Amino acid sequence: MLSRRFLRIKAFQGLYSYFQSEDKNMKNLESETFLSLERMHDLYLLLLTIGRELTHLSELKIEDGRKKRLPSEEDLSPNTKFIDNKIFSLLVENTSLNKQLKDKKLSWSNDRELMIKFNAFLREHNVFKQHMLTKSSTFEEDQQFVVDLYKKVIPEFDLLISELQDKSIFWGYDEIDFVLSMVIKSIKRFSPTSTSSEKILPLYRDKIEDKQFVKELLTKVVVNDKVNGTLIAAKTKNWDVDRIAMVDILLMKMALTELLHFKSVPVKVTLNEYIELSKWYSTPKSKVFLNGVLDKLVIELKEKGEMKKIGRGLLES
Repeated sequence: MLSRRFLRIKAFQGLYSYFQSEDKNMKNLESETFLSLERMHDLYLLLLTIGRELTHLSELKIEDGRKKRLPSEEDLSPNTKFIDNKIFSLLVENTSLNKQLKDKKLSWSNDRELMIKFNAFLREHNVFKQHMLTKSSTFEEDQQFVVDLYKKVIPEFDLLISELQDKSIFWGYDEIDFVLSMVIKSIKRFSPTSTSSEKILPLYRDKIEDKQFVKELLTKVVVNDKVNGTLIAAKTKNWDVDRIAMVDILLMKMALTELLHFKSVPVKVTLNEYIELSKWYSTPKSKVFLNGVLDKLVIELKEKGEMKKIGRGLLES
């Protein structure tokens, strides 16, 4: 589920807090970083269950309509296209998802009022109205509706986004946006032949390798902090170091750590990743600044033979 880029983001966030804190506790840094990753997956699982909450509310609404003293034709013959959605059914029946929800005790049981408000919001949304113009749909149409639910409807319902952010300090806007993209990716993987045994995306692509990558990155950035700081200072003599954004300094230290200590990560990948992160987390000029400083460092480290990469072409930048 989580790409190396997002693992780097979580490591960056953890390290930023670590260097800002007076309590330099490596165990806390590691545990908080991995906890934040676990909570990302919890959010992914929770968001996959929204459909079952909404269809349940719709079923109750249909039952109430049929019990009216003078039910209308629509009450007696309602459009059940929404509650019959094939993707929602697959998610409700998914054994892997249900086991993980049970093990982690994840549900919307304490958010009934929120779900009622979201259901009302959905029914007024053009995505819902267009989908319900007919009483039947193909698998592909059901699938597209659910994709649009996560892509267009949920991001527009500010109350839900706000409530999610309040539920966990690890569920910021960036995390919610990323997880929504992973949910959409999961939905698109379903096919008409999918069954209840369809795999749900795991937290890590390769649990052992990914966890080791994060652990080593955290540890080596901290251990080599002074050495990396000296290397960066030598290439920023014309800059007032105190005025260089701390975010830029940290991103360069992380990049240097990968360049020098992660033998299987290509130079080009490291440079591209941290320059990209500078666009997200630093100033508009940071991209050019980081690119310039890191390019100089790479040239110097290559000349000194201090960058040792395993694999053909990994030194190329």
